[in-house]
Amino acid sequence: MPSYEIKGKGKDTGRTRKRIFTAQNEEEARQLAEADGTLVKEITEIPPDPPTERQLDYAKDLGISIPSNATKDDLSDLISLKVDRDKPSTERHKKFGRMYGLEFTDYIGKKSLFSRIQAALVVPGREKELLSWFTFRVYRELVGGSDNASISGPDDPIIEEIANELARDEKIIKSARRYEGRELIWFGEWTSPDGYVHTGGSNRTAAYKQASLLLKERARFPEKPQKRSSSSVQQRSRNTNATSESKGCLSVVVIALAIPAALLTVAWIGDYFA
Repeated sequence: MPSYEIKGKGKDTGRTRKRIFTAQNEEEARQLAEADGTLVKEITEIPPDPPTERQLDYAKDLGISIPSNATKDDLSDLISLKVDRDKPSTERHKKFGRMYGLEFTDYIGKKSLFSRIQAALVVPGREKELLSWFTFRVYRELVGGSDNASISGPDDPIIEEIANELARDEKIIKSARRYEGRELIWFGEWTSPDGYVHTGGSNRTAAYKQASLLLKERARFPEKPQKRSSSSVQQRSRNTNATSESKGCLSVVVIALAIPAALLTVAWIGDYFA
């Protein structure tokens, strides 16, 4: 987000003053200055700091492709992506960050963004927002990162209703505050295809257990694939002699049972990549 230098006079004092405001655009900066009691005479956008030579050298050593006109903050986020084994935040994730009033570059990683969101919400006075965000992340884990989940954000009425209830319990608030931001991307522990072990947030805390319980009571979840009926196979298994045909059926049963389990595993892993 750009910064603006504003020169003018104080409405009450008449003295010359100079202020710097961070805003989406010049008009918003003017509004901020006027709300601060400044009679605006001149507005100048402050250009962002360019990357340092140390940043540039480090980025090249890491094999990072440096965008033209990259700023110091841009390159910092690109370096963090590489060093932290992070992945770029999607526009959906960035929307959540903006919802909470955060500023970040186009290159911010998912771990970094989640850490900034958590850091902003653990401060006193934002307990309901903290618990809405936490409850939403628990919901994303329960639906396995499904794209067709009925709840799409922490501002959903069901999420906010649950958050309001959780906010009445100081123990739950303290429990949610103990999480690190990146721990809310996923819960538990799993190994990615490249062999890297990922450790997420605990699913044994008071906050997780209560949020999960209330979500299962009140939220809608995507339908799971129906398991294949095995009644005919069970009837055959009661036949007297085990023929080669019955053995073949048994193999089909084993495969049929394995497929839903594999699908569930893929869906669970998908929460990290969603």
